[in-house]
Amino acid sequence: MVPDDVAGPTAGARRVGRIVVRGEFGPSLGATLPDCQIAVLSGETHVTMRVRDEAELYGLLERLRNLGAMLVSVSIDP
Repeated sequence: MVPDDVAGPTAGARRVGRIVVRGEFGPSLGATLPDCQIAVLSGETHVTMRVRDEAELYGLLERLRNLGAMLVSVSIDP
């Protein structure tokens, strides 16, 4: 059975995922995550990306973890 949030009329639509990590990552992060918008604010790096599903979001989180980023928060807009 497919969950309602996946099978509904917006199935396949991209939602905006926002991830905040501790530390100020430089331009190399932009090269590693070309589909993301990156902003550095007050000792944190904010990464914004349109995601299709949780698997894509988890893939982004894994890439950040592999870079040594410490997670502060994750949110997804409906």
